[in-house]
Amino acid sequence: MKTIRFFVLTLAAASLLAACSKSDKKENEVKVRTVMTVTPLNRQESAVKNFTGVVKENSTVSLSFRTAGQIMRILVKEGSMVRRGQLVATLDTKDYQLQVDAAQTQYDQLKNEVERLRKLHEANSLPGNDFEKATSGLEQLGIKLQNAKNQLSYTQLRAPVDGTIQKLNFEPSEMVSAGMPVMDLVDTRKMEVEVNIPAEVYRHLSQSSEAYCIAAGERYELHKTGVLAKADANQLFTVKYAIDGRLSAGVNVNVYIEMGGDVAVRGLSIPAHAIFEDGGKTYVWVVEQGDIVKRHAITTSRVDSEGMAVVESGISVTDRVVKAGVKALHEGDKVKIVTQQSSNVGDLL
Repeated sequence: MKTIRFFVLTLAAASLLAACSKSDKKENEVKVRTVMTVTPLNRQESAVKNFTGVVKENSTVSLSFRTAGQIMRILVKEGSMVRRGQLVATLDTKDYQLQVDAAQTQYDQLKNEVERLRKLHEANSLPGNDFEKATSGLEQLGIKLQNAKNQLSYTQLRAPVDGTIQKLNFEPSEMVSAGMPVMDLVDTRKMEVEVNIPAEVYRHLSQSSEAYCIAAGERYELHKTGVLAKADANQLFTVKYAIDGRLSAGVNVNVYIEMGGDVAVRGLSIPAHAIFEDGGKTYVWVVEQGDIVKRHAITTSRVDSEGMAVVESGISVTDRVVKAGVKALHEGDKVKIVTQQSSNVGDLL
């Protein structure tokens, strides 16, 4: 009986020792967390913003005659380059020339009559009232003659600026009224580039130190001329730049805006999801020597349109900041860093 009791006690003691051994082993084990890290990016490296812009004409001018008539000649074609003052179209001048000839004849006749009356007036042989009526009539005929000459000159249509004929609206022999657009002229004196930018860039546009565009391998300097302060349906703002050089309207160009001031040099960029809060403060996990994580208190200014947080202090460009696995970590945890696997298996893409 004593032997059996001793055997039972021995088994119980062995079981207790085994349990204690397993418990001690679990306590001594260190659980390794798997994380992904990122190196903070200096904001100065991403200070140049790249957008797609479109070259547009400064303005389009509708050319029209200042008088009505039948088109006699159109001296340009669609796409023709014209210079300021160049004759582009004419009206039939026969009726207008007759009006000038008739007014000229009446004016010359009355002018000779006024000269004869002047001599009589100077000789006191003509009352002053009659002479004044004659001179007044001559002035009125002079105005009528000038108006007829103006109407005749209006039969010639000239380009008001340098440009390109974009569209012809009439053909020779057609009748047009005064002010009816005969052709459209694209003003090529100053071309401009339109570009749509997001709100983040728009807010700091006043700090833009330089802007330029690239077209067909050539660089063209840009000068800001205006900004539409209202965003479109895509929450983009339209900026207009004058361009140094000649480019055809409708050409797409790559626009580069170099942001100046604090935007270019202030802070580092890390993914916004790498940040967590605790007790009202903002932190990130940094993998230090021995692959042990330690949280660093940071200060941030904003999150940009690409989901990158701008960190002003608390980390450096040499830190390994945890970007995946943040929520499962605790101070002093040992981690294993893995890299993101490429979806381009076999480098087929």
